[in-house]
Amino acid sequence: MRIPAPAAALRAARALIDLSQRAVAEQAGVSQKSLSIVENSDPALPDANILMVDFYVSKGIQFLGQASIGHEIAGVGAKWAAPDGPVRGEALRELKASVIPLPFRAARALLGKEQAEVASSAGLSVAAVKGLEAGKAWVDSTQALVRYYETEGVEFTGWGDPTSGKYYGVGVRRVAAYAE
Repeated sequence: MRIPAPAAALRAARALIDLSQRAVAEQAGVSQKSLSIVENSDPALPDANILMVDFYVSKGIQFLGQASIGHEIAGVGAKWAAPDGPVRGEALRELKASVIPLPFRAARALLGKEQAEVASSAGLSVAAVKGLEAGKAWVDSTQALVRYYETEGVEFTGWGDPTSGKYYGVGVRRVAAYAE
């Protein structure tokens, strides 16, 4: 039996592939309204949810979480599929690489927050949050945003290849002790 993904994981997956709701709905063959419902409600429209899971998996996304019957899924998240640790040579060619090591946009989507709310809580400007989400690397701002997400129970996944400057398995998940 296939399990639908939690709404937060679907939002994070869409942020990782960096497409609008409209683009994902068109490509996945669901209505934008159905996509909006499954991204904002647990559990809702299980058939549409499974279609979304299949779509994201086909794009290279892996959903994260530990399920136990009678309990909520713990450690909910999404990442680009990759081994948990570095591999070398030919094995790297098969993996989706990212040039952004910290997917801040996916972290924000996982929490279901707006940029202004994150900026205010992290002590940053909205422009700084936008820049960091676009891959800018400002050390102090990056550290402040990482601290903010860690206090909110978000864990970043992935590892880098120093020779190429690319990152693999990049994603986000809720720390298991935090409820969605």
